Amino acid sequence: MSSLRDLQRRFVGALFNELPVPGETQTAAGFEIYVNNLNEGFLKALALEFPVIQRLVGEDYFRQLARNFLRAHPSQAGDLHAIGAPFPNYLRRCFAGTEYAYLPDVAALEWAYEQASIAADAPVFDVRSLARVRPDEYGELRFNLHPACHLASSSYPILRIWQVNQVDADPDLTVDLATGPDYLVTRRTARGVELIRVPYGDYRLLECFAHNETLGEALSTLQRVEPAFDLGNALRRLIASGMISELQTAPPFANKGILP
Repeated sequence: MSSLRDLQRRFVGALFNELPVPGETQTAAGFEIYVNNLNEGFLKALALEFPVIQRLVGEDYFRQLARNFLRAHPSQAGDLHAIGAPFPNYLRRCFAGTEYAYLPDVAALEWAYEQASIAADAPVFDVRSLARVRPDEYGELRFNLHPACHLASSSYPILRIWQVNQVDADPDLTVDLATGPDYLVTRRTARGVELIRVPYGDYRLLECFAHNETLGEALSTLQRVEPAFDLGNALRRLIASGMISELQTAPPFANKGILP
């Protein structure tokens, strides 16, 4: 007699292969209900998160992509919101070296937009907090990005692609794939999520902060890739745009019991 765990494993295996559960008595029609619910629920959730990708490839091909993606990355939780996280990299494997190599970057932009829309709220950075920092400590400062600040970059003009494929876009708009690159940041305001194109140096600075680099480490990184980079002006732009929320007040990883 099969254990419950064994039966569950065989059921899931059969479900993803759309085959009857071995050795179990059930009608094909009854099993198809489970298969249909799995596929349709997953497809609808993925289409809500990546409407531009669906529009670009067409509904039929998107359905095929979703089914293959489901089998490669089945949901690990009842909440389907998180299923889109590996989708850009999945598309990168599918379309690498093809004329559609821009699709993964568009998907990454859509995922950044989606994450920004549900991010926790937080106050923007208050420059007065710098008053408690000694000048000789500036190099050790670490900045936290605002929770709704997410990054997306591409050698293609992904912002233009995204704009042209909105439901209310002008049908006469076109895209020239040679007009990249794009360095984009999400920002959430009272009007909703905005996609902001920023200079390369500003984008790299935000990347450094996202990777928990100190201000001194970030400056060294930027000076290697953009020798004329003006850190002060970049910081002022990012703070004014609400992309930074606060200074880190504790050593990195201190809340995890790990000392630097």
